[in-house]
Amino acid sequence: MPDVGSAGEGHRVLRRSALWFSEGTARKAEARRSRRCVECQGVLPDGRSPYCGRVCRWRFQGRYFWDAARIYVMHRDRYTCQRCRVRHRARELEVDHIREIAAGGASLEYANLQTLCRRCHRSKTVRFLRHRAVERGNRPRRSEPRGEPAADAGDWFPA
Repeated sequence: MPDVGSAGEGHRVLRRSALWFSEGTARKAEARRSRRCVECQGVLPDGRSPYCGRVCRWRFQGRYFWDAARIYVMHRDRYTCQRCRVRHRARELEVDHIREIAAGGASLEYANLQTLCRRCHRSKTVRFLRHRAVERGNRPRRSEPRGEPAADAGDWFPA
């Protein structure tokens, strides 16, 4: 399996993005022709927009674009961190995957997204990385107190 940063992976992501974009464009054109909202199938007031409202636009675009998914999830969660249950301003919040993509979670599935404050997001990420390191057989990093040599430093370490 190629690395995330490899050229093969990049081409695969671009192909997938092009498919998503063309699929979304076709669905919007069909919605205009049928005069039905592309998301909820409600009746459209005019033929110019394929959406009946702002929420339907966020839902639809969120399946194709991260920024739209982020806005929709923060709005759905009422700008409240889902861990500590404290309400924050949008700039203090992050949208997180409940099941990480690295662990097989869906990237733009609303059911897999949650709003977290930066502090809760950081602690969740650290816990995930430690658990992942243990699963792979690597020992998690342990920071040594500054100013003191590590116990296994040996005689060569200048004290």
